Amino acid sequence: MNLQGDFEGLTLASILQLLCNDQKTGVLTVTSDAEESRVFFDQGTIVYASASLKEARLGSLMRADGVISADQLQKCLALAKEEKMHLGKILVDKGYISLETLKKYNTKQVEAILYNLLFWKKGRFEYKDAKLNLKGMIITQLNPMKLILEASRRIDELSVLQKYISSDRIVFKMSGKMQSKEEIKLNANEWRILSLIDGTRTVRQIIDESGYDEFAVYKIFFSVISSGLIEQKEELNSPADPQADDDYSAILIVFNDILTAIRKNIVDELGDRSYSLFEESKSGLADEYKRLLKDYHPDNHSQANLKSIVSVLEAMDRMKDPKEFLIAGFTEYCGRVLEKVGGILGVQPLIKILEDIEKVLGYVRKYQAGSKEKTKIVNDMKHALDHIQSKFKTEAGGRSRGGIFSIFS
Repeated sequence: MNLQGDFEGLTLASILQLLCNDQKTGVLTVTSDAEESRVFFDQGTIVYASASLKEARLGSLMRADGVISADQLQKCLALAKEEKMHLGKILVDKGYISLETLKKYNTKQVEAILYNLLFWKKGRFEYKDAKLNLKGMIITQLNPMKLILEASRRIDELSVLQKYISSDRIVFKMSGKMQSKEEIKLNANEWRILSLIDGTRTVRQIIDESGYDEFAVYKIFFSVISSGLIEQKEELNSPADPQADDDYSAILIVFNDILTAIRKNIVDELGDRSYSLFEESKSGLADEYKRLLKDYHPDNHSQANLKSIVSVLEAMDRMKDPKEFLIAGFTEYCGRVLEKVGGILGVQPLIKILEDIEKVLGYVRKYQAGSKEKTKIVNDMKHALDHIQSKFKTEAGGRSRGGIFSIFS
């Protein structure tokens, strides 16, 4: 059987139900924008699922729940790639988790992928009958109808939560009403989300960094808002929104997110020096880029940064393409900052920073589909990071393009 076409709304749930009722064995592939998920059926039962999104993966779920540490995850991911083995088997062999824990989180991973899938409003699907090779795999046994009912409940509840949190571009900050940690009664998941609310991250960034699914994060946000612990700081312009020719805020948001990812990784190690490092990195820039970034700093308020950038660009009235110039200037600046960080802290901290930058650009790819500026930012940053690879590969032990530096390929 070969079934394919476009879906919208609840059509996807009907397709899952059909494959279940007909006791199909095969693979359903679903795509929407830049995302892709695959669902594996064995005689009408869902036994496995995979997704392109990093936050839906097994390691992210266990890391988010504190089952494994970031260091353990990073080491096992590298080993799994090197030896071409499943991450779960590596974690069990190393003694970081038990087989029962792996089975539990394998099921959670599949459920997270499917719930996310059923939230998609439209896309394309293709089902093909196929013999599944399940040998050596840890499979699950999920009833599609139970998943569909739970997903429907979540969709209804999420629509209510989104009335209080109207956009995933909103930035929240601590309200200042918190007296002491002992007085606050929060569970581990709520503390995890609260720790990410710093007055700079958007709701979407917190969802991506936490590893939790969208529904869970929105519920936690509603809980801490209701408790008076956080309040809205600002709402950033959406990168997906059409921009006027003289509006540079979308570009600035992306690069500020990249530089903020760098800053949060170095502030504990460098302290006050982390602030001056961003200023020192401007010294090697071309004169026109120094002028562009003279009053810019990632710690400044977003509107102050935007105002300083716009004033410089407006003064350059004979410039052919101001947006291209802006992207080129920030790309060179990011490269200078990364070189300086790598020179001070070494290769390992630099690798962690590159992973965080990859998350930022992953968000850009997802929410700026078809944007000329998006394509240029991603491509230019790839070239900048290729230069970083060349500069630091000796320190990294002759690391090849298959290593962490290939994340933008």
